[in-house]
Amino acid sequence: METERLIIKKYERKNYDDFIKLFTDKIVMKFVGDGVLTKSEADKMWHKLFDEFYAKNLNTIYAVFTKEDLRFIGQCWIRPRPSIKSDWEIGYVLKKEDWGKGFATEISTKIVEFGFIELKLNAVFATIDIENTASIHVAEKSGMQKIRDEYDADGLFYVYGVEAESFANA
Repeated sequence: METERLIIKKYERKNYDDFIKLFTDKIVMKFVGDGVLTKSEADKMWHKLFDEFYAKNLNTIYAVFTKEDLRFIGQCWIRPRPSIKSDWEIGYVLKKEDWGKGFATEISTKIVEFGFIELKLNAVFATIDIENTASIHVAEKSGMQKIRDEYDADGLFYVYGVEAESFANA
């Protein structure tokens, strides 16, 4: 997949160090999943990506690179929500030096489009920590609207979403 400035593709083994650095950065991981990973946890996730996901053709987790110089800037995904398997959600993680450049909106919009065109989904969602104002802004710029509040063990979070028809007409 490509956007105006980015290439979104499956990881290659040579991207290991970039992957580990991304997921062990406590600032980057502040609002992602359960937070920052140890090197061992990130390594385990890397091997799971190749040995389970890619090996089974579950190609919904991607590395993101700049077109200009093919520099690794982060990761994005689209996958069933852990709590509601019928709802597919998008997500992304960017290196902190690439925040504020509009990359997240490009990624989010492209992954939503991929969900509708390639995966034939009827709706795409994003779950966002209530304090993560940057991701709320990205979701809105990508055509999503706040649908509801939900709660988990960590407390309140927002669910944003967009239906295929609304996205196509935007």
